[in-house]
Amino acid sequence: MDPHIDDRSPSPSTGPWKHGTIPVLGLIGGIGAGKSLVAALLAGRGAAVIDADAVGHDVLKERAVRDQVVARFGEGIVARPGAAGEGSEISSETPEPPPIDRRAVGAIVFADPAALRDLEALVHPPMCRAFERAIDRAVREARAPAVVLDAAVLLEKGWDALCDRVVYVDAPRAQRLARLAAQRGWTEAMLTAREEAQWPAEEKKRRADLIVVNDGGPDALEAAVDGLWSTLVMSPALPGHPPRAAQARTRGPGPAARGQPSPAPSEASKRS
Repeated sequence: MDPHIDDRSPSPSTGPWKHGTIPVLGLIGGIGAGKSLVAALLAGRGAAVIDADAVGHDVLKERAVRDQVVARFGEGIVARPGAAGEGSEISSETPEPPPIDRRAVGAIVFADPAALRDLEALVHPPMCRAFERAIDRAVREARAPAVVLDAAVLLEKGWDALCDRVVYVDAPRAQRLARLAAQRGWTEAMLTAREEAQWPAEEKKRRADLIVVNDGGPDALEAAVDGLWSTLVMSPALPGHPPRAAQARTRGPGPAARGQPSPAPSEASKRS
């Protein structure tokens, strides 16, 4: 577990959940499975969504973090005026130091596990603090019925300790690769490199409280998210008795195709 995560309930807590009166849902999934789309659908239902990628991007803009990352990986990761690539746009007139080119960093760390660990050691502690602040703010404002922490490495980094429930978004690998190739220009090797930097999918699914299988169309996914929302937010189990890994499939026969979770596996199978 990440040493910067405190798995004790925040104080004060004025409700049944870890942070008070509203649940925090951790959202994970297979790369390209549609996790961000599910997050958007949950936001449309009123959830306050914390996007870990966006938080990470903001952290890299902090002067202290930026300087540490550049010191570790060299000036080659610094964006240049007019450089192409997401996250590398800068103005030649800005007095601030040029930002980090995230694509350049990604090319390094996803080819070198030690480099990835070094990067995470620099950016994850301030990210965790940002998550905690965002959760506390959402609970304090009491405008959202739930908070969603959308973070690919939620389990690996122990950030699930901040959450009351964990949801896994799944899809067949071939379908995920096709989406990534069309949307991001990824090759199978690029997908594999990123998958190898995370826990195996089966282990993540085993630890999830509910699985949404996104292998159908938009209407089917909407129905699955309706089932998720009803199960975990509108009529949740008591915090001490969490629902187990039910599957809200987006197609196929039976009630789960309409977004209703199917029967959960036993507690024994969950722990095996």
